Amino acid sequence: MGPEDYRFYKDLRVRIVDMARREINAKTDIAFEYEEIKKGRKVVALRFRITKNPRADTPDPLRDDPRLARLVARLTAHGMAEEAARAIVQAHEPELVEWATTDLARRLKGKEKIENPAGWLRKAIEEDWRPQPTLFSQEQSQARENEREAERERQDHEAKTAEGRKADSAREKAAIMAFIDGLPEDERQALEQGFREHLAGTVTGIVAKRFEGGETWVADPILRAKAADFIRTRSNGKW
Repeated sequence: MGPEDYRFYKDLRVRIVDMARREINAKTDIAFEYEEIKKGRKVVALRFRITKNPRADTPDPLRDDPRLARLVARLTAHGMAEEAARAIVQAHEPELVEWATTDLARRLKGKEKIENPAGWLRKAIEEDWRPQPTLFSQEQSQARENEREAERERQDHEAKTAEGRKADSAREKAAIMAFIDGLPEDERQALEQGFREHLAGTVTGIVAKRFEGGETWVADPILRAKAADFIRTRSNGKW
């Protein structure tokens, strides 16, 4: 290997190591420096000093938030300096930056000639080149939002109504059973017999068979409704 070749490979090695040092020091929780070990004038080895990276303990939203970190990486991938990319991501809404990088990728894929992608991105973001909606599309968007709001209100109303019905049902069940359990044994048996006869004439045999006294007064909505009407009629105002 001649002197020119040696200098070429030495410069290449230094550039590669320096690039790795910058990347590691900027993006990881360790940092390193190095020095050349020479034998005479020839570099025979590198000595590395690895330390804890103090930057890793400093909160950095652009590094710690995966979405923002991805946007910075997208900008730098198109030739923008990292500090400039970080400044743009900090100063603009993520949706705008994401739109610009996506639109640039689409244009480049379509063979559109953009000589300075980093400059194009900067202008597209700072001037907000996103297509502006027409008045008609704005009206459509507002109409869709009104429909969504109406649907949310309807669902809220149904949920509240269902909760109210559930609470009313629980109160009615409790009231029926409290009345039944408070009767003397003979009155309770007489009331149950009267209710069986009432069911035989008002509901199907399948439903009537579900009543066996006790908790079956309120076993299902049909029996509970029949029981409430029957007890009101037979209790002479006591329930």
